[in-house]
Amino acid sequence: MTQQNVSRANLNAISYLSYYFVGALVSTLGIVLGPLCQAFNKEPAFIGQVFTLMNLGMFVPIMLGGILMKKWGLKSPLVSAAALTIVMSLVLFISPTLTTFSIAVLVIGACGGIFMTLGSYLVVRINPDEKRRSASLIFTDFFFSLAGATLSFLLAWLFTLGATWIAMYGIMGALGALMLALSLRCRFPTAQPETPATDVEKPVAHAWGPAVYLLCFALFAFLLAEPIFTMWTPGYLQARFALPAEEAALFTTVYWVSKAIGLFLNQFTVKWMRLRTFLLICTLAGLAAIGIIGNSAHTPLILVACGVFGFFNSGLFSGLMSYGSLQISQSSPTLLSALLTCGTVGTLVFASVSSLVNQHYGLHAAVNTSTVAYGVLLIALIAAVACSRAERLHQPAVAED
Repeated sequence: MTQQNVSRANLNAISYLSYYFVGALVSTLGIVLGPLCQAFNKEPAFIGQVFTLMNLGMFVPIMLGGILMKKWGLKSPLVSAAALTIVMSLVLFISPTLTTFSIAVLVIGACGGIFMTLGSYLVVRINPDEKRRSASLIFTDFFFSLAGATLSFLLAWLFTLGATWIAMYGIMGALGALMLALSLRCRFPTAQPETPATDVEKPVAHAWGPAVYLLCFALFAFLLAEPIFTMWTPGYLQARFALPAEEAALFTTVYWVSKAIGLFLNQFTVKWMRLRTFLLICTLAGLAAIGIIGNSAHTPLILVACGVFGFFNSGLFSGLMSYGSLQISQSSPTLLSALLTCGTVGTLVFASVSSLVNQHYGLHAAVNTSTVAYGVLLIALIAAVACSRAERLHQPAVAED
């Protein structure tokens, strides 16, 4: 199916909703953690380990995304994942037990992984131009943060009205229904690129260069740090400063709102600033902000730092993805899949790692695990910039900056 036979607007809408769905799953963990602990009478560390099932479910389809698209195309996986999300949400409403919750988060996590993989591929597929692709990836990532900004506020308000944790999965079911409606009426391109097979096979793994592997590791560190921050910060603020739940949720809401604003603005920033400069500035500012959040004794300063962290953290995921794709002369689906997979390993292990740290060293250490991960991200990024081939391979694009 050629580009003319598909609707760019509908495909973009599916990509945006895919990122919103995954953002809804990941960004609200810290807010639903307390209600879940109360409902099942379990410690936060235990519920944190249960969320590892969600991350595992998300990781598998991302890792196997290329095979998934080649075998079943784009429409069938999206329709199936949307239908499964609706079914699992209904199951939770009928039988809200710990067992069904564990199964549901595993399945819904897998659905989120399918949405993330296909949503990212659609952005790359319909935006062959490198600059437009970078801007589109950043704008698509805006919807990930928009989910955090809107749902953090909505859930905190619902919980104050007496709603239970099931409200969160009612929202996920509604998002699944919207995805189902969009997917059924949309015409998709084929999963195969419209370039000759020989062109697709050129950027093989051994030609990627060390910068690609360093950027894969940087994405891992980034997707380890961010969900740790969003998961443990509300509980840490409640425990250390005796804040009520709705006030503690405000801090992560500020983070997501600032990140959404940053993502909206950064789609323009990357068009006039060198991408490596943009990434280094954002990482340095983000490291300073997360250090303040985890160690300051002043809540107003922490609130400001949450805003700063959200703004400068905003373009890193898509920026690192774009910088990785520029390390070869022609971007390949295999490279995109590798970058996504390595990053998702961070999302896979964050709940287990931070829960173990919390169990042995307390909430303060759990929050600061994200600070350490951010420091590792900075080191990996500096090393990647030092051996990057992007500037040499794409000199015309850099000159336009």
